[in-house]
Parts: sequence; structure tokens; C-alpha cells
Amino acid sequence: MKKKKILVLGQTPPPYGGQALMLQTLLEGQYEHAELFHVRLDFSKDFNDMGSFKLYKLWALIKAILLTWTYRFRYNIDIFYYGPAGPNKMAMLRDVILLAPTRFLFKKTIIHTHAGGSSRLYDGLSPLLKFFYRAAFFKPSVLITLTDYSHGDDIVLQPEKLFVVPNGIKDEYPLYEKHCAPSADGLTTFLYVGAMYEERGTGILIEAARILKQKGYNFRINLVGIFISAEYKAQLTNFVKEYKLENEVSFLGTRINEAKWKEYCNADVFCFPTYVPSETFGIVLVEAMQFRMPVIASRWNGIPFVVDENENALLTEPQNTQDTVEKMELLINDHHLRQQLGENGRKKFLEKYSIETFLKNMDKVFAEV
Repeated sequence: MKKKKILVLGQTPPPYGGQALMLQTLLEGQYEHAELFHVRLDFSKDFNDMGSFKLYKLWALIKAILLTWTYRFRYNIDIFYYGPAGPNKMAMLRDVILLAPTRFLFKKTIIHTHAGGSSRLYDGLSPLLKFFYRAAFFKPSVLITLTDYSHGDDIVLQPEKLFVVPNGIKDEYPLYEKHCAPSADGLTTFLYVGAMYEERGTGILIEAARILKQKGYNFRINLVGIFISAEYKAQLTNFVKEYKLENEVSFLGTRINEAKWKEYCNADVFCFPTYVPSETFGIVLVEAMQFRMPVIASRWNGIPFVVDENENALLTEPQNTQDTVEKMELLINDHHLRQQLGENGRKKFLEKYSIETFLKNMDKVFAEV
């Protein structure tokens, strides 16, 4: 069988965000129906650069366009794959500038919405920008969403075919299972993993720590990830000092590979109180479930389609600190519930979110494009 040639345009790590990691997973896969070629985007050297203008990004944009033209004709590629940014106007304009002079070269286009909601910006654009947005995004051959929650992208973009393909990752748990153990001091350890900025709800977790300490609970909150801004870092660290939470809250910085998996392994509960507008999936939720961790997450966008409330996760109202505190209290006090939610999460991971399932589902998409 002759494989379809597909040009994948997108950024792989670093930085180590969910979309970049999933693109790397996609590129490392083996497919019956497709051969992938990759033009790597290099718009963000780290999270501090995301969504902002930097002079080096202009050259990165020009280089990506030139390489796309080169690959298209050198390898005779007919199918174009791209994952747009979410509802961030600067990132959306970058996507339009990148796609408008390249997408028309290909017979078919796959749009994969790891960060959903770019289409929500369409109505507010000028007539000229609407023209170029339509050229970049409208009527793709295939639109892939991560859950049944699509931010309305399927309605605005009008794809010929729509596929729902949940993310999947390699199962790291068997390598670390024998090292996973409850905290020696008996504290309940809560874990957050991801970039740290206000809309990710990290401030909610710090405020929750203050309330839990006032109530006399013994716990620890470990936050893994980079701060998006120095101002936000100062805000949270000052809060920790003001309320004397140094023994309860730790900012661990970036952890990748083995160091990151060890944090999952040695924590009791995963917390993800996000309210990011573009949130579609939350790959960290899947990472937690594979490690038999119960999840506390916000009832937001695609998250209720990834985890099952009261089966493997407790969901909270977005931006509701008190609701978050109550769910944390519940899991501090109920070890059996923690264990039950964790076991159910591990089962769902194996059934739905394994890397094998993801790659198989993507191959089905490639077969039908």
C-alpha cells in the first residue's frame, strides 16, 4: 500500500507544553497509511515568549513558510497538517500569516485543535482579516478535536470531515510503580503540573493552602512548572511568605522525563483548577490517571469529557476557591475514596488514553483524509 505523504507544521519541545509534547508523540509514531514529514516551528524558546512579539519570531515565520514550500515540491506532498493556537489574537495572526501563503499549495488540509477556540475571534475581525482567516482555516478536509467539546470550531470552520481523537501517551507507570510510596511523614501531597499563570488556577491552590492550614490540616502542595511572568511569580511567592506557607507550598520549577514522573509517583492527589479559555483536554490529567492519582479539576471546557466526575475525579466550579478547598478536604480525610478514584483513573487511562490507542486512531484519520 502506498502511504500518503503528510507535511506536519508545528513546534516540538522545548518548551514542554502539552501541544508540543503531543506533536512529538505524533511524529514518533508509525502508521500504516501515512508517512509524516516535519517542518519545525520555533516561535517560542520558552513559555515567557508565548503569545508575545519577538524579532527572532519574524525570521522563524519566514523560514517556516520557505521550508513548507520546499518540502511541498521536493517530496511531492499533497496533505498539510497544522495545529492552530487558541483564542489569542497575536498567535491567531501568526497562524494566518503562516497558513495563508502555504495551505493553498496542498490538495488537502488537516486542522488539529489541541488548543481550541481560535474561531471565536473571527466575528471580531476586520473584513480584510476575515478574508485571510478564511483562506487559512475555513473548510479543511479534516478537523480533529480532542473531545466532543469543540469550542464551536467545527461550526465556524465547516470541515468536510470531523474526527474526535483523544490524546494518548506512553505508559510510564510500570517503570516507577515499585518506587511509589506514601509520604513518610503521613502528609497528603497535592500536585500541580503545568505552566503557571493566573488562568491556570495556581493562585486558587495557594489560597486553598492558606485556608487548609487555618483549619489545621497537614498537607503539602507541590507545583511543577515555569512561571509565565516574573510579576506573577512574585505575587505568589509573596503570598506564601505572608501567610507562612513555606512548609506547605513548594515551587519546584520545570521537571521533565524521570524527574517529572517521580513527582507524580510520590504525590497523592492531582489538582488542575484551570480556567484557560483555550483549554481543551489537559494532557496532565491523563498523566495523573496513569499513576493511579485521583484528580481534582475544574468543570471547564473539555475537562468533563476527559475525566469522569465521581468516578476518577472530583470537579469544581471554575474560579471557586471554596469548592476547591472542600474537594481537597474530602480527599485528605478519605483515603479509601482517594484509592478508589485513582484505580478508576488508571483503568480509564489503559482503556482510552494509551499511546497505542492514540496512534491507531490517528492512522484511521490519515486513512480517510
